[in-house]
Formats: sequence, structure tokens, C-alpha cells
Amino acid sequence: MSNNSSKTRNFYRIVYHQLLKRNIFALTGSIRVLPDFLVIGAKRCGTTSLFYHLPEHPCISKSPYDNMGFFNDNFHLGINWYKSFFPTIFTRNKIKSKFGDCITFDVTTTYMEEESTANNVCQTKPSMKIIVILRNPVDRAYSQYHLNVREKVEKRSFEDVIEENMNKLDKESRERHEIKPQFLAEKNNYLKKGLYAQQLRHWLKIFPRKNILIMSTEEFESNQQTIYNKIFEFLNISQFEIKNTEKMEKGNYTSMESKTRNLLLDYFRSYNNELFKLIDKKFDWEK
Repeated sequence: MSNNSSKTRNFYRIVYHQLLKRNIFALTGSIRVLPDFLVIGAKRCGTTSLFYHLPEHPCISKSPYDNMGFFNDNFHLGINWYKSFFPTIFTRNKIKSKFGDCITFDVTTTYMEEESTANNVCQTKPSMKIIVILRNPVDRAYSQYHLNVREKVEKRSFEDVIEENMNKLDKESRERHEIKPQFLAEKNNYLKKGLYAQQLRHWLKIFPRKNILIMSTEEFESNQQTIYNKIFEFLNISQFEIKNTEKMEKGNYTSMESKTRNLLLDYFRSYNNELFKLIDKKFDWEK
């Protein structure tokens, strides 16, 4: 496709999505706000609970739905398309005058996975604050597997799946001397999405460390309010008690076979240690 044809297609795509699909909301994009923070992942780690419960705080407003995917899948639609989903400056000021502040956010679990996404966020708003919640990659993989089973897109046994995943990752590592940091195309590689250090490294390079809050699902589940307090402090807003502690999108499935669990704990150990060194923080993922 020629460069001119590509530009023409992008122009008509923006016109369609902004003017026809979002109409007045996109037309008022210039007087609307960008989100103040993003929850960028990881998938099956508790991001949905944050999406629904954080807005109990009167100063916090969320996007109309989660996993909008603007900074990766929909970046070509333009900034006014994205801003059309967020409050106007006047609405923000009204909430701010009433409660002391007004901040908005977007939760998209695939944001963490690609370098280009981090670049797009930095290009759009270099001061963006980033929240990351990570789960023991063994449990994360098992949860995603059972989600796919429920959605009828996975029919193999978990043991067959992880054997295939391991073989694929080992082959990639041998051929490249490292695993290529490309995750969006690996939708059914449950193990690769748990290699958190590779996904976070670029974010930590281009955003100040003070702008990134990293916590674990296990911490969140053991004391939700403590984690919410850390989030509010990170966002520089007042403390607030979140009363709804319901775990969203909770899966019900049998426990993992102990032999399989031990295999995966061994497999992820070096990758987890790489993460802990990168973020200068250690999570209890040895069981």
C-alpha cells in the first residue's frame, strides 16, 4: 500500500470513528481531559476489581468501560476520539471544587505488553501515572487458562498447554538467546504473559520510577484497604474507605495438580527474580 493510500485510509477512519461514532463527544475533545493514570496490567490479576471499586472515591472517575485499548489497538483513531470518553474541563473543575480533586483513569490489561504502547503513552502525556498489579505467574496462567475454557476457546488440558508453551519459549530462547518481548500476538501462551520483567522494562526506562506503582494481587487480596490507601497516596488524593470488596470476574475451578504447580514454580523462579531485581521489590511467589 502506498503512503498516500495509507494516509487517506487513516483520515477516513478517524472521520468515521470521531464524527460519526462519537459525534459531539469527539467534537468537544479539545475541552475534555486525558486520564491522569492508567492501570496497565496484568491480565487476570485483579484489574477489573480496581476498575469498578476505585471510583467509590469521590475524586476518581473511570472510563465508560475497561480495556479500551487506545494506546495500542486504537491509537490511530486520534486523541479526540479517546478524550471523547472522559469528562470536560468544566465537569472536572466542578468535581474538584466539591471534593478537592478530580482524576480519571483507564484500565487496559494489554497496555503493559508492548514497548510501542509505552511510547504512545509517553508521547501523549509524559506525566502519566502508571499502576501495575501482578499475580504469581503460576496462578495467573492457570486463571487465564480456565477463562479460555469457560469461553470455549481452549479444549486442551492445562498440562498439555504448558508443555507446548515451555517448548515454544525454550525454542525462542535458543534461537534468539532471549525471549522476544512480543506479547500481544501470543494470546494463548499463558506462560509468556507471566514474564513480567520483559514487559515492564521499557516502561521503567521512559517513565520516572516515582510515576509507577507496582503491587501484587496477593497483597491486594490479603488487605484491600491497605492497597487502596497506597494507591490514594500515590495519586496524591485523600484517603477513603472502599466498602465494596467483591472480587470481580472471579473464576471457580479445581486446584492445580501439585506436580504441575511445582514444575511451574521452578520454571518461573529465575524470571521472577529478574522482576524483583528490576523493581527492587520481592513478592512471596514461592508456593
